[in-house]
Amino acid sequence: MQKIALSLLLAAAIGMVFATPVLADNEKVRVAITDKNIKGDYEVVHDFGDTFTTELTKKEIKELEKNGVKVEEVGMGQLIDNDKDEQGKGQGKNPPVVCNPTTQKPWGITKVNGGSGGKYNGSPVKVAVLDSGALTTHTDLKNNVVMCKDTTGRRIADGCSDTNGHGTHVAGTIAANGKILGVAPNASLMIIKVCKPAGCYWDDLAEGIVYAADNGAKVISISIGGTSGSTVLENAVNYAQSKGVLVVVAAGNSGPGAVMYPAAYAYSMAIGAIDSNEAVPSFTAVGTNDGDYVKEAGEVEMAAPGVSVESTYKDGCYYTMSGTSMATPHVSGLAAKLWQGNAADTRTYLDNLAKNHDLDGAGDDKTTGFGLPIAP
Repeated sequence: MQKIALSLLLAAAIGMVFATPVLADNEKVRVAITDKNIKGDYEVVHDFGDTFTTELTKKEIKELEKNGVKVEEVGMGQLIDNDKDEQGKGQGKNPPVVCNPTTQKPWGITKVNGGSGGKYNGSPVKVAVLDSGALTTHTDLKNNVVMCKDTTGRRIADGCSDTNGHGTHVAGTIAANGKILGVAPNASLMIIKVCKPAGCYWDDLAEGIVYAADNGAKVISISIGGTSGSTVLENAVNYAQSKGVLVVVAAGNSGPGAVMYPAAYAYSMAIGAIDSNEAVPSFTAVGTNDGDYVKEAGEVEMAAPGVSVESTYKDGCYYTMSGTSMATPHVSGLAAKLWQGNAADTRTYLDNLAKNHDLDGAGDDKTTGFGLPIAP
């Protein structure tokens, strides 16, 4: 399949880098402890039942491990600024923010035949956007946002405010309904802020996944990725599966590297990117697809529009961004628009639509998976 160089279009890179810091003895790190009997001895960040997270020094971690307690560093990554690629190098070549979109239906919305729907049996399908927050008062989003939750522990007055812009952009592609349209403008948006300005912990994301699954989300949209996962994150994705929630995740802007986490988990729908000519941008992660049309760990499931995508932005206006981050909400929106009554049937339906529009003629390939899903 043809690939194109898009070094100037990586401004929206999601490429979160999993950090394993070299710690001083008195420096604290976020860890997960699997021993509920000692939970009362620590300041708990998130409680996942038998496992909880807290912050400990290197010395404290060693003492627990000496006593046979399982301790795992949670890991965190960074949401990349809009003028940086996934290595943090400045690009600054995106089009400027505009307060009137160039069209009501951006090319990606038209490509997947979106721009209407998002209800099932008369009720809006709830899509949880786990990201940097969102401008919930944006004129194109405010009527669709049904709740806002911050799982980062910041507990401050700004709630889900989006200082990055990434989350607002993702939310708009799913369900904007105003000057610009998302794929499913009648869907409901649950905005769950899982990233602090300084970075994103996997347990904050896991808490957001669990919260969404417990509070009526049918679809969870995650445009975040890292090169390594964590047990608490994988458990959260599996929990969402057990609750009948479809988890749609960006494959990662790591090309030609591997699919990132949590997209790499078997249950996650890993989404790659294409441009308006259906070519694959060089930033798209490369899966381990073996051609059997079964999504397995490390594989890309399908692809969607992810280059020069215009959507809502943090200042109440509109911005054009690129990345698998932008491809993912196209599929999340399609899941809401075409909801089949449950997650399993919806996933199968989307898979079959993707197979109907094979992008390279070779079936289940490593960068676009089954193909491009297009609504009937």
